[in-house]
Amino acid sequence: MLPLALLVLAPPASAGALTDDLSTDAGRFDGGVIADGVLTVTDGAAALDLGAPTALTGRLRLRLREGDALRLQIGDATWMSTYDAAGGVSLNGAGVPHPPGHLRLVPDADPVIAPGPEVWDAGDALHCEVAQDPATGEHRLYWTGALPRDGYGYRQIGLATSPDAATWTRHSANPVLTIDYDLTAVDGVHVHMPTVVHDGASWQMFYACYQNNVGNRICRASSPDGLSWTPEGVALDLGGPGDFDEGSLRQPDVLIGEDGVWHMLYNGTAPDEHYGPTGYATSTDGRTWTKHGPITADGARLQGGGMAWSPYGVQQWWNCEDAFCHSVAAADDLTTWTDDPAPVLVKGWAPWADGYIQAPSPLLIGTTWHLWFNGYTYTDTFERLGHARTEPVAGPWFELELDWDGETLRVRHDGATHEAPLAALGALLIGADGAAELDHIELSWTEAEPDSGGADGGEVGGDGADGGADGGGDGAGGGDGAEGGLDSGPAGDAESGDAPKAAGCGVASGPRGGAAAALLAFGAMLRRRRRA
Repeated sequence: MLPLALLVLAPPASAGALTDDLSTDAGRFDGGVIADGVLTVTDGAAALDLGAPTALTGRLRLRLREGDALRLQIGDATWMSTYDAAGGVSLNGAGVPHPPGHLRLVPDADPVIAPGPEVWDAGDALHCEVAQDPATGEHRLYWTGALPRDGYGYRQIGLATSPDAATWTRHSANPVLTIDYDLTAVDGVHVHMPTVVHDGASWQMFYACYQNNVGNRICRASSPDGLSWTPEGVALDLGGPGDFDEGSLRQPDVLIGEDGVWHMLYNGTAPDEHYGPTGYATSTDGRTWTKHGPITADGARLQGGGMAWSPYGVQQWWNCEDAFCHSVAAADDLTTWTDDPAPVLVKGWAPWADGYIQAPSPLLIGTTWHLWFNGYTYTDTFERLGHARTEPVAGPWFELELDWDGETLRVRHDGATHEAPLAALGALLIGADGAAELDHIELSWTEAEPDSGGADGGEVGGDGADGGADGGGDGAGGGDGAEGGLDSGPAGDAESGDAPKAAGCGVASGPRGGAAAALLAFGAMLRRRRRA
């Protein structure tokens, strides 16, 4: 049998508030292990009686220190954080990915696309973008291919498709976006660094287009199916004299917002420079763009990034020297980014990526983030395309905000909000497959006026539901604790109906019985999951 830790707080006598930072054990808790301001629950559940409030708000700080799952059950609604490879955060089964800081990137040992065997990409495979067809679910991987470097190294864009984003098949008509080797054309030397979006009607590609003796600008192409592309010329041109993007515009990344606004980040450079600040531009139709200037001071931050919408705002992975870094921006402000404190993936886990890694392209599939990117090795000097995915890691804290108005429960964390219908609270339970920790809880609530009857308990043998708040019904002849409400809990004696005294924690036997019944049911659910 799994150990079961029991946490029971005395129910409030009236509407009010409760705050406890768990710095001391003042007799409020029964069971569990409290040390250094932390309550630990191991392979079981901890219960808090909430009485019968009509509304409640609160904050909790908890985490799974180690194990497979963390649960917070509020009435019959369950918030859960699971830690298998595809784990996420859910309320009543509606899941989202874990928030930033709760994930690690796990790279594949082998590349997914290598140079060749066709001549157009026999020199390198680099600068990719992955998107999913909204109609068919098919995944599309667009990448830059370069000719062998004994020539100029002209660059063009190819395509591979996959039903599962794992096994890729090169398109038979590669490259899908080509050059005509006209050095005077805006895209006569290179078409490379693609970013692809679907606008609801057709596919749109933005890419760096290189003109001899001019440099890179941002061009655009469109496609009805994502396979056959029609170039449409320059979408974003060079800046004027003295502008940060006077020399070139490279590495575009485009998102379309729910309000229909198109957002582009790109790398702008001065003449004769290879990298520069990250610029920002917007459009209402994807064709006419308005520049908003640089959002970074130089090319060291947000360089070559890939953006994606998420429940936590817009997330971006970008090149930071020989690693990938991660930042988050609010959905309504892509000019201000908050960085993770450390790189999330560093080069060198495999020989083909021991030189550097760059140009990540993120895609959320289910509750797992996937990144495709290019890696370089100085051994054979080739670029190859690699892949990594996220896995949740136990250890980081969740700071949860609770809000229940009597009908709907809302649980917020890291900017994400989960909602579920909830008619009554009853008890709050914290459970874990592993070791869960709680180090702060604060609640405030309102209660309905108490009924005038039933306060003294029912007669011996009476139904628990009629017995009132003090219990006292005969355990054998009365209502079952799980079915008869809080009045006939397991604290009652089966023969006489007498309840033992609470062990110094000031908890009435009736509500404690209800929480205990819920706790036992919750513990049984935990045990069933671990056996599955």
